[in-house]
Amino acid sequence: MKRRGLSLLEMTLAIGLTAIIGAAIAAMMAAATNSLTSKDDGRQSSIRLATTQVRLGAYIAPSRCIVDKNNSHITLWHEDSTESKTINASEIRWIQFNEENKLLAVKFIVFPEEWSDSMIDSYDTECDSDTDYESLLYSFEDEGLVESIPLVDAIASCNFWMNETEPFEATHVSIRFSLESTFGITHDAVIDESIRLHQPPTEQP
Repeated sequence: MKRRGLSLLEMTLAIGLTAIIGAAIAAMMAAATNSLTSKDDGRQSSIRLATTQVRLGAYIAPSRCIVDKNNSHITLWHEDSTESKTINASEIRWIQFNEENKLLAVKFIVFPEEWSDSMIDSYDTECDSDTDYESLLYSFEDEGLVESIPLVDAIASCNFWMNETEPFEATHVSIRFSLESTFGITHDAVIDESIRLHQPPTEQP
């Protein structure tokens, strides 16, 4: 007698095989997608690392010297725009890591365009060996005279080191940090940067 269709057992086997093949294809596609996403995430992290290095180098390398530092920030005498061989507040750059906002930013003082030279001179504090640079920044922030530029965001951790105990003697800075990414927190990366021409102020010890 001729068979008119699949038996129940054959139907069950066919459905089972189809399900297994479908699950295998889905797993392969998911693995391929994750691999591509992982590679893309790695590329983005590499780009962010390179960008961070360029941006930090643009401030550290041409600076005259380091004036203050702790684990989460470094303060630079960026230039002697007044040609006084002493540090004025407007010549300082504060590079700070904000753990709450996960942001690394540079801060500097900007005076209003409508201010006269005499007003600027009266506000542009001349620093000495007793200056607390962190308090100085906060005092200008309270006056609304500080501008902040983000260098890199989504930072999980950031620490600063230098090659000397005393900031004014240091010529090399190391920044160790990790980034947040789609796949979690990246491994720690280290950026090393040196001051090209070390020129501490003459009024400092």
